[in-house]
Amino acid sequence: MATLPTEVVAAANEKSRRLRELIRAPRILVMPGAYDVLSTRLFEAMGFEAIQGTSGGVQAVYGLYDEELLGLERTAAIYRDMAAAVSVPVNADGEKGYGGPEAMAETVRQFVAAGVAGMNLEDSDYHPHGTPMTLVSLEYQLEKIHAVIEAKRALGSEFFLNARVDVFGTVSDYRQGLDEAIRRGNAYAEAGADCIFIFRPPDAEGIRTLVREIHAPLSILATPDSPPVPELDALGVARVSYGTAWTRVAITGVKRFAEALLTTGDPRPILRESMTQPEFVKLLRGRE
Repeated sequence: MATLPTEVVAAANEKSRRLRELIRAPRILVMPGAYDVLSTRLFEAMGFEAIQGTSGGVQAVYGLYDEELLGLERTAAIYRDMAAAVSVPVNADGEKGYGGPEAMAETVRQFVAAGVAGMNLEDSDYHPHGTPMTLVSLEYQLEKIHAVIEAKRALGSEFFLNARVDVFGTVSDYRQGLDEAIRRGNAYAEAGADCIFIFRPPDAEGIRTLVREIHAPLSILATPDSPPVPELDALGVARVSYGTAWTRVAITGVKRFAEALLTTGDPRPILRESMTQPEFVKLLRGRE
């Protein structure tokens, strides 16, 4: 694996340490899902302390499904622009890592070079769009995590690993997958993951069980049915993100504007609710 300049690794490590501090803090960390530079700048300007990249949102900007279709190099370049636009840590969505265990070293190297604090890594398998989600074996995913840890060591990196558990995406009732989710979460934490990330989380009682039984900070990918942030905080959740919901809400605003023009021809109520031009320009200027 090619090395990186010392100053590049040092700058990324500073972001990784800050993200780790925020995850371990007593209160829940809310990480908004950025999908481009503009949304990244907006979230920092609003006071968020760390930002999560949403792979589904990033690829949706290009009209693509959330299936690693942009490829590693192009995705890392997008995250490089996002991370450079703000001073707070940006965590990349590494999806499935862009390959098997043998690909992890290059994936980590590219994201560290991009200046991000860390990445998510899913344990679901590659599958055609629209087909049911399946999991890779626990042993195979541990190989990938061990490869990430070895790549960090070789680079001198403190790269943050948010290991995603996709068990609940493969069962109809979360109780069918609870034991396996706990087993995988603890195995990933023992292998070196900094945080365990739950896809399609269960109800409050199920989340409480996961927090109690998984011996690592717990993160959830919230759904419309998930408890609100204060309740998640009370349950002991360390981190919450909302995935592509940010991009869907954004494009819904564009859709409302377009519908007004196509129907009544009067978009004034929507325009009056929108960000003012001075506010918008301030985001484009970046940090003072």
